[in-house]
Order: sequence, then C-alpha cells, then structure tokens
Amino acid sequence: MSGADPPTAQWNPTLILDERLLRGERYRFSLVILNQPIHNIPLFLDLWRRASISLKPHAATVRIAADGGANRVHAIRADLPPTGPALDFIVGDLDSLRSETRAWFLQQPGLASAGRQQQIVEIQDQDSADFAKAVKHARELSRKRARGGPDDQAEDIVCYSGLGGRVDQAMSQLHHLYMFQRRPSDATGNESAEAEARERPEDSDGYASGRMFLANGESLTFVLLAGRHAIRIRDKLDVSEVAPIPTSIKAERASESEEKPKVFGRHVGIIPLAGPSLLTTRGLEWDVRDWRTEFGGRMSTSNHTTPGSDVVEVETSRDVLFTIDIPVLV
Repeated sequence: MSGADPPTAQWNPTLILDERLLRGERYRFSLVILNQPIHNIPLFLDLWRRASISLKPHAATVRIAADGGANRVHAIRADLPPTGPALDFIVGDLDSLRSETRAWFLQQPGLASAGRQQQIVEIQDQDSADFAKAVKHARELSRKRARGGPDDQAEDIVCYSGLGGRVDQAMSQLHHLYMFQRRPSDATGNESAEAEARERPEDSDGYASGRMFLANGESLTFVLLAGRHAIRIRDKLDVSEVAPIPTSIKAERASESEEKPKVFGRHVGIIPLAGPSLLTTRGLEWDVRDWRTEFGGRMSTSNHTTPGSDVVEVETSRDVLFTIDIPVLV
C-alpha cells in the first residue's frame, strides 16, 4: 500500500469480555439480543450482568431485545439473576413476540406495569429488519444520554446471538452490521450511489456513533474500515491495576489476576466486504503483505493468532470483517 500513513484505529475488544481489564476506565456498551438461540449461557450472563448502569459507570446502559430476541431471554429466565437487572426494551414489529414473553416482561421488578408497557416499542416498517430497529433505538437512547454532559460519549453496541440460524439470516446480520458502520457516501451525481445512500441508516457514520460487535457462543465479529487497525486480543493483568468487580463474579477469577486471561481463542478470519481488498497483517501465524483478498479469489480464513502477540495489526485498502473465536466460559 502506498501514500501517507493513515492514523491507526485502536481496538480493545477484551474489555467486552473481561471487565478486570478496565482498570477503572469507563467503557459502556448497549446490549442488543437477537432472535437466535443462546448457546453460550455463561458468556451471555456475563454480558447481561454487566449491562446494568446501576452496578458501575462503565457498564452497558441498556438491554434491548430485537422482537423475538425477548423469547430467547425468556427461555433462559431461570438462569438470570433473580434480583439482577431486567430487560429494558423490546423493539421490532413484534410479529415474533410470544404472549407469555410479553406477560413476563411486564411483570419484571423495578418498574410499574404501565411504564413497562411503554418500553415495548412496536415499529411497523417492513423495509427494516428488527435488528436494525433495535440498533437505531439503542443509538437514539445513546444520543439522548450524550446530551447530559461532556463526560458522555457514543456507546458501542454488542449484538448477542449474531450469525446463528439460517444462512440468509446470518447474511442479513452482516449486511446491517456493515450498513451501520460504513462511512457516509461522498458520491455526487451518481444515481446508484445516491440511491444506496438513501437506503443507508441515518447514523451510518463510520465509528462516530459507536462501534458495533456481533457476538455469539463462538466468535466476536466487527467491521474494520479501510485503513490501519491495532486490535488488542490479550492483556496482562497487574494486581495493582485490577478494577473492582462485583462479588457475584466467580471467586476463582481473583486467582487469575497475574495471568493473561483467555479472552479470545486463536482462530481469526478477515473477510472482504466492499470488493477486493489489499491486506497487510502482523501478529498472525500466516501474516501477509499487500495480499489481495476477494470473494472468488483468496480469502483469509482459519488464520491463527500467535502465542507471543497481544495485538493484531491489520491494514486494509477496503472495508473488511474481522472475526475471532471466543472460548466457552466455565
């Protein structure tokens, strides 16, 4: 690749999965639950528990179920903390919301039934998927909170149970992930480009409205826009830096404070999104330089992180997906 060196986008997705790494920093994300089975229950419960603004300031500020995602939460309700945080919103066209799930939602503690009813948000827009409706709602809430003062900032969004189920559903999730993360169109006078821009979400502004992650029981996936990226996949903990954690965390985690947590596994994929891309990587078992990747050509899948690498560096000429596997928590 040529030209002036662009700024490097810094990523630390370890903060999503291991709160000990926060070291007192603020990191907030909203949790969106999609309509797919919740297989990795320990991981989901960890995200769910952190999705409570009352626990600490860096936790997620809202939990939103995208229509039938509420049914998935209802299905594992016995695993939820009995006195813990509740589901905040159900958003979508509600064609998948079961009556027993609605009744359970309205009976959650902490809010009167009348107020809870207002948090079932029906949006009848057949041109928009429930996933997109839930993300837009989360971002609107984030914007309202950001008006509270200079300390507030755009919140990231973690979408749980992404990339499961049917192939067309998985492709739709990737499509919407990209639509919400890509940069605004700068095309003028191009009919197809202008039509594409009209279909794009209003807050499709790169990372300015926060970053989005798709998480399921096996992987974490996010969009790397064209440019340079440094992705932290491991972090050594120092006892003096460990952030306080609620007593509900398993006691055995305290003994891990001097170790590198096994937050991510070793498998990595980098998938082209916007046509052929030239990749340069560092920190992978099979690093590449100015390597062309495209559908129908070469594809960087099933690559591995190396034991000595805490950071993976990626430079890409076009937007790509980055995916890394998550070990099952115990």
